[in-house]
Amino acid sequence: MESEERLNLLADIAEMYYSRGMTQSMIARQFGFSRSAISRMLSEAKEREIVEIRINYPIQRSTVMERNLKDEFSLEEVFVVRRGTSDYPHMLRQLGRVGARYLDNHIPVKGKLGTSWGTGIYEICNSLRTRIMPELTVVQMIGAIGRGNPHIDGNELVRSIANTLGAKYHILHASLIVDSPETRQALQKERHIQENIALSLEAEIAVVGIGTLDPNLSSLVRAGYLTSEELQQIADSGAVGDVCANHYDINGRILDIDVNRRVVGVNIRNLADKGCQIIGVAGGKRKALGILGALRGGLVKVLITDSEAAEEVLLLHQGTA
Repeated sequence: MESEERLNLLADIAEMYYSRGMTQSMIARQFGFSRSAISRMLSEAKEREIVEIRINYPIQRSTVMERNLKDEFSLEEVFVVRRGTSDYPHMLRQLGRVGARYLDNHIPVKGKLGTSWGTGIYEICNSLRTRIMPELTVVQMIGAIGRGNPHIDGNELVRSIANTLGAKYHILHASLIVDSPETRQALQKERHIQENIALSLEAEIAVVGIGTLDPNLSSLVRAGYLTSEELQQIADSGAVGDVCANHYDINGRILDIDVNRRVVGVNIRNLADKGCQIIGVAGGKRKALGILGALRGGLVKVLITDSEAAEEVLLLHQGTA
């Protein structure tokens, strides 16, 4: 049997078993195969990634931390997922589910949804409900990674989110951080990039990750835009985190430093001042400083995080108030 035919057969059998609830014996009778053959085909479907199994654990939230963060930082909404013994990838999947639920209820039927990129946004994309929203435009607000995992890059994420929502999309064809401020200035004079930034600033709602200066977690280091040494220099300048690669201090002030002058994309301060409902997604204790700076600076209006990060944010805020 040809490869494409084989894959289609595996998909049909998997759909009958997992979606329709048919037993392996029922499927075997319909296709004229043995039950053991159907069992092997289901295993093959998983091996070939035709079938992906996700376990959606119940999400438990810390309402006390949510209330404390909301009141302390005058946030519109806060969601704190109880961490428990979850590892980092599992925690991010939980945050993604919460973020998707929030977006499902708040995406404007007409208008613009802005996105950054990263693992947290990818997990939200994976959990979004399929919709048909032809008058919505999904906008990539910052330049792309250009290397590493394409699934978490801006271009691919914007396409995936738009396809899930049945919406239009607008891609920013540029690198996130360029070699010099002069290169960035030249790029941002191009009509396509000017249009993209203008569309980003029109977004009614946006979903963004919150970056850290920890080199082991920094997406900018993983993407090859910065070395660990350069990241340390940025931290030495007073930065504690970034949103859309705009680095800021503990009070959320965007810093006048070299890396910020080389970022191609929306200025997060301008977006926040336009009244966009910015949803920040980040978890883990090592993200706490970045989250705190973003909250103090009013760079996000809705926070989706975990109890480990939330507890540390509140402690840091008390200690540095």
